[in-house]
Amino acid sequence: MTPISTDRDRLALAFAELNRHGILARGDLAASTREAHALLRQHLARLYPHGMGSYVFWQAGEDRFDADGALTSALPLHCSAYNVSIAVAAACSTAGLIAHPDGRATMLRLTPAHAR
Repeated sequence: MTPISTDRDRLALAFAELNRHGILARGDLAASTREAHALLRQHLARLYPHGMGSYVFWQAGEDRFDADGALTSALPLHCSAYNVSIAVAAACSTAGLIAHPDGRATMLRLTPAHAR
């Protein structure tokens, strides 16, 4: 098993955990916020027509990691619903990151949990 040593690794671990629990977690999506929400809803509806349609993502161009995998500034995470944002915050916390509410029930700002 590869050691978890960077913020990017920690986010990958959190996203893997969310995927295991049925929340589609994707990063670096090349679409506007509105388009990304629509694409993920459509994708999940095709795969799981009776499912909850839960997801989280960040967009291309919002990648805030340096070459070493450290977060350089807050990374916006877009969630499908408030209950998903709670699960995302918990998974990030377990992985060693902090996901702060960002004024909307479905948006979080990801920051490292450790001081630099």
